[in-house]
Amino acid sequence: MARLWGWLFIILTFGMMYLWQPAFFEHAYNIIKHGDIIALAEYLRSFGPWSIVVTIVLFIVMTFTIVFPFMILSGAAGIIYGLFWGVIISWLGEVIGAFFMFIFARYFFRNFVATWLHKSSYLKQVDDYSAANGFKALLIARLLPLAPSGIITAVAAISRISFKDFFLATLIGKLPPVVIKVLLGHDLVFAGENMTRLIIVVILVAVVYIGLWWYKRYKGQYNKNNI
Repeated sequence: MARLWGWLFIILTFGMMYLWQPAFFEHAYNIIKHGDIIALAEYLRSFGPWSIVVTIVLFIVMTFTIVFPFMILSGAAGIIYGLFWGVIISWLGEVIGAFFMFIFARYFFRNFVATWLHKSSYLKQVDDYSAANGFKALLIARLLPLAPSGIITAVAAISRISFKDFFLATLIGKLPPVVIKVLLGHDLVFAGENMTRLIIVVILVAVVYIGLWWYKRYKGQYNKNNI
């Protein structure tokens, strides 16, 4: 029943938001779908003093959709507000979006998932691990620049991680990836002026994922040799 109410809440909330400003959501959706960072920046800028609020609202909506990459919106924020304030606004938007999604998913779906946990010893171990080591695990997941934030938040919500650990890991872990996404989105638009920095950021992202791949491979090989 809680799950049903959860879906009804999502449908009603987004339905009311759409009915309130259908033109806004349709226009923003079309721009984001095509990945046009410049057009999105110009559209957000047209809201004047309200542009910051609109930008944060879009971050929250995108957290729940789990479809569009945040880099498009982060890049637009970097163009409108400059790199420093673009990072701050994008960081706040992602943290607030994660907070709302965590509260919603935990309230409506945690009890539903609990029935699976009782039937699987493996899932029970994973759940117990999240309760004891949730901060560390979530922090590492958050630090990955291109990781699907909404999915990570949903998984954390149905685990036994405490709200305190979730909030701190999200607050700290989201900042470095947000910096990278703002720089990437901004510098892709102004590649001619920032080519060196763009290359450095791309290499940094590649190094992070290559390092993660190597660590998993090394750990897997180590465990295999010690069985």
